[in-house]
Amino acid sequence: MKYFIPLAAAACAFLAVIPASFAETKIVVDYNDNDHASASFKFKTVPSLARTNAATKASFTIVDGERDENGGDLDVLHDGKLPTEEDQPSENFFFNAGTQGGRLLVDLGSPLELKQVNTYSWHPNTRGPQVYKLYASDGQGGDFNAKPKRGNDPLKCGWTLIAKVDTRPKTGDGGGQYGVSISDTDSAIGKYRYLLFDMAVTETDDGFGNTFYSEIVVLDKAGGTGSAGAAAGPGTGPFLIHSTDGYCQISIDTSKAPDLQDWAEKKLAPVLAEWYPKLTAMLASEDYSAPTNFSVIIRPGRGVAATGGARVTANSTWLKSELNGEAVGALLHEEVHVVQSYGGGGRNNPEHKPVPGWLTEGIPDYIRWFLYEPQSHGADVTYFRRRRNPNLNYDGLYRVTANFLNYVIETYAKDKNLITKVNAACREGKYTDDLWKELTGKSLPDLNDEWKATMKQELAQGPGSTQAAVADDPAPNTLTDAEKAAGWKLLFNGKDFTGWHNFKREGVRSGWQVKDGELVCTDPHNAGDIVTADKYDWFELQLDYNISVAGNSGIMYHVTDAGGAVWATGPEFQLEDNKEAADPVRCGWLYALYQPPDDPSTGKPLDATKPVGEWNQVRLLITPDKCEHDINGVKYFEYVLGSEDFNARVAKSKFASMPNFAKSNTGSIALQGDHGQVAFRNIKIRPITPKTQ
Repeated sequence: MKYFIPLAAAACAFLAVIPASFAETKIVVDYNDNDHASASFKFKTVPSLARTNAATKASFTIVDGERDENGGDLDVLHDGKLPTEEDQPSENFFFNAGTQGGRLLVDLGSPLELKQVNTYSWHPNTRGPQVYKLYASDGQGGDFNAKPKRGNDPLKCGWTLIAKVDTRPKTGDGGGQYGVSISDTDSAIGKYRYLLFDMAVTETDDGFGNTFYSEIVVLDKAGGTGSAGAAAGPGTGPFLIHSTDGYCQISIDTSKAPDLQDWAEKKLAPVLAEWYPKLTAMLASEDYSAPTNFSVIIRPGRGVAATGGARVTANSTWLKSELNGEAVGALLHEEVHVVQSYGGGGRNNPEHKPVPGWLTEGIPDYIRWFLYEPQSHGADVTYFRRRRNPNLNYDGLYRVTANFLNYVIETYAKDKNLITKVNAACREGKYTDDLWKELTGKSLPDLNDEWKATMKQELAQGPGSTQAAVADDPAPNTLTDAEKAAGWKLLFNGKDFTGWHNFKREGVRSGWQVKDGELVCTDPHNAGDIVTADKYDWFELQLDYNISVAGNSGIMYHVTDAGGAVWATGPEFQLEDNKEAADPVRCGWLYALYQPPDDPSTGKPLDATKPVGEWNQVRLLITPDKCEHDINGVKYFEYVLGSEDFNARVAKSKFASMPNFAKSNTGSIALQGDHGQVAFRNIKIRPITPKTQ
């Protein structure tokens, strides 16, 4: 009997797999290092993701261990969707920081002749490799225990050991993308109903050794998708419709939100069906065929909605709050993303240019607000009249970019073909800012200035508006003489990334950009958290931030390299859109530790934030005697680092498992960049010398 472990050529010298001797079991391990990993998850020897497989409708359960709340739930392991970037916690499942892994049970619903079990993972350092044992059972033995906790040997309670997997390198942290394929050299692995994954940590130097598992795929010999026993209940499965031209089949699944079934059938489905052929015509390009099917999954989640390939996932909680408002339009925006299909152009074309985030999001919002529902005034001058000092710049994303595009189209391309040409250039990887000169005769900066001047004039003339309300703000990112005398210094010069770099990485990733004097996270999928090069102990920090719809960010302080993430060492001043963001920890709170008192007028925690699109002012004071959090001049609370009260709160929080959390009295300032679009300006700090004790 043999146990085969073929490795891809690129991984042979890198990976170490524990040898064993099981009957005809074959394990193939493939690896893409950090420089070659991409959202396509393409391997030479491990199969690509099978989006529909026996695991799709299987039941996943944690037998032992606890999920890290910063990651996705168990659904992300069998949702047919892979992460789009290297450090994307919400799209991966991983056990809690500081723990030693755990066990997962997969119930396929009925015994199946298993052909292959594939696992995928992705992380830029030690959380990339996979270390686990795979057991299987048909569940028929009298001594069978479906949920053996650690300390109980599965071999003694009805389980068979199928494989041992360990893809850790002999040297280095092993960051990158991994694919593991377990199969039988001749026929089936066996006929089993249950799979048990006993997952171990990749390292114990710190609390961040639990692997970011992206997907688990189970293929049976019959090609089936498992028993319906693990699927949603009767009458709550997906329903199918077709676009009005019959070209595209659209699946809408409300099984996790059955109370939205009627709305989805009567309100949402007709719009998606009607607009799909309009979108494919408007966003056509040479040699491109739009997807012939796509799915919409409605379930509780975070934010508003997100699209990956031909799969739209929408947050049912948010939708319910907007059934008579923005719900349908928000999902039309996602349907545009399905048709855009910007993701695949670079896979086989090294010259492919990345698509700017402002166009990726601005085109759908232009179509939504100016073509689908212009009567809603969601991005026209009426909308901006309700916003004080709106951030008018072509790359302002979403509604701002939509307004810019509408201006250019109405002024220079009334036949609307400008959007078709811009979209085609984006899809084909040929977009550059020079395209605007070619299409309109004017450069992008000139168009931007022209549009801004027109908008400011219209806003100044509108009801309830004054010229002062739209006048340019005083020069940002500068210090007054009085501030200089008081010891203030700028952390952001408004021109470049001087003084900043990504956490544990040189330089700043492309998802961060400097635009019009603002430090902007334009693409949270390729941004990561950035930190100051200088370290600070006691200080007063002030900054302005402007956050996107459902956006979530944060300011961490006393950040060191002792943890695997900035929040593993640095306490976080939470930033978010309090109206739409899914995280219950609100803006201005010290994450998971302190929140302001209730506002007597609302009965809810104090909220001094301004709405999306407006600038908010933050003040953060950190001294040995007290720390303060202020939003827009309103003080939220005080606390003392290392005090009995502070330590007691930490002990009851998720940070209790992080040995280096809030232990250093000095460190970098960090800005979070992986949870949504956000802009910063006027970032300044005043170092404080503590009083003599």
